[in-house]
Amino acid sequence: MPKAPTIEQLLQNGSAEWNRLRKAGKVPTEHTGATFAQLFSANTDLSGLGLVGSEWERCDLSKVNFRDTDLSNAYFHGGRLQDCDFRGANLEGATFEKLKLLRCDFTGARGLEEADFDEVDMDRVTGLDGEEAPPPPPPPVQGITAFTREQRDKVMGPGSLLAPASEQQQQQSGEGELPPFKPQDNPGQLFFRALKRLGAPPLWVLDVAGLRPLLPARLPPGSSLETLYREAVKTRLENKKPAADPGAVERAQRSLRMGAKDSNLAAMYLREVGVVPSFRFSAAKVLKDALREELAVDDLTGSVDPRTTGALLELRLPQEVVEHTHEVRRRLSATQLYTALLEAGFNPDNNWEEALESAEPAMELAQLATGEDRQALLEGFQVFSALPEEARLRRLAYLAESLNHLELLGRLPEGMEPAWLSGPETRECHDREMTYVQALRADDIPRKVAALAKAELGVPEGEVPEESEDDLFVHLRCDVCGKEKLIVQSPAEE
Repeated sequence: MPKAPTIEQLLQNGSAEWNRLRKAGKVPTEHTGATFAQLFSANTDLSGLGLVGSEWERCDLSKVNFRDTDLSNAYFHGGRLQDCDFRGANLEGATFEKLKLLRCDFTGARGLEEADFDEVDMDRVTGLDGEEAPPPPPPPVQGITAFTREQRDKVMGPGSLLAPASEQQQQQSGEGELPPFKPQDNPGQLFFRALKRLGAPPLWVLDVAGLRPLLPARLPPGSSLETLYREAVKTRLENKKPAADPGAVERAQRSLRMGAKDSNLAAMYLREVGVVPSFRFSAAKVLKDALREELAVDDLTGSVDPRTTGALLELRLPQEVVEHTHEVRRRLSATQLYTALLEAGFNPDNNWEEALESAEPAMELAQLATGEDRQALLEGFQVFSALPEEARLRRLAYLAESLNHLELLGRLPEGMEPAWLSGPETRECHDREMTYVQALRADDIPRKVAALAKAELGVPEGEVPEESEDDLFVHLRCDVCGKEKLIVQSPAEE
């Protein structure tokens, strides 16, 4: 299956093509770590995207829309930004260095106090003094805001007087305004708002550290790898260094070696405490089977455990994994849309479809989720809305974190995990798996590993192995002692 083009490749094809694909819902919204070098782009719509940690080297951008885009920790170096719209963007930790800013608008941008502008030539730039964005116009009483008259009357009309006192107080504190419908907000924003409403953060928020959640006050005692992993995550998010427990490290390495069911927790724990896993390939099957089992469930918003996808990323096991990215993105799109609808007061029984059609980002999410199948969209909404609030929030967070892991897996260079390198072929030395060096065809043997082929396989130096035209020769090396092996992989064994 061909790999989907990256945002870097799409933007090289021109802004018109990008804008067309985005309007059709054919491009993702999360592009963490994207890198652009000497890009020239004009009139490009990048609003609302996740461009966390993106790098922009000597780019010439004109009239590019970064409105409400997450540019936290982004790095702009060199080049020129002209008439670009950064209103409402998240610029926390962003760096602008040695470039020209001409007539750019930063009004209402967030995180400006933590953004760094170093040797920047500014001309008629607005919004850097921290003024707030102007308030949006009030919604009309009727029309495409898509709130039913019954909903509006309940909040603003005489019907509100019949509501319980707690609801009246909540309505008065909100000055009688209906909750906004914000499908353009990324999953992290929806998650953060919902988590604040939930009250005390549940323990599972530590599984989605990439979303920077509110942290639980304390964790229950325990010695399981899950408990130790979550404790290490909490310690790191509190800007402290997690300490490795030697016994837990030994247990984690053993889980990876045996391909145990808790291999995902083992890999994630080792990552948090800074210990290099001694085994990769032995855990591949159980991790990939766990991912396939979750995706086999026929549920439009079915969850995917980010500790499994995180383990696959940490162990660099992309083979037969990255093709699941589209399905996870589809589920996240539906979950994000439903979360925004429920937050704004819609449910499957009122006119949510009118709300859907009133916002282009909502239409894009619906297109990604089910294409043109509105019945499937409705059925998915009915299932999702019937779940407890915490379960809905957990699905949103887990899918967002898992999608980020899968997209990063898709960026790994080829050969990190060859399809034919698995099971017994991943030989061990010094209690760890030998490192994959290269794969060779028979014709390569005399030129590259003649001595090794003679020692391992008995092939005379300078000669090509007989009857091995279709074979692959896997070259492995021990990182501890330097010992090398050459293993024959025949087509019948693959």
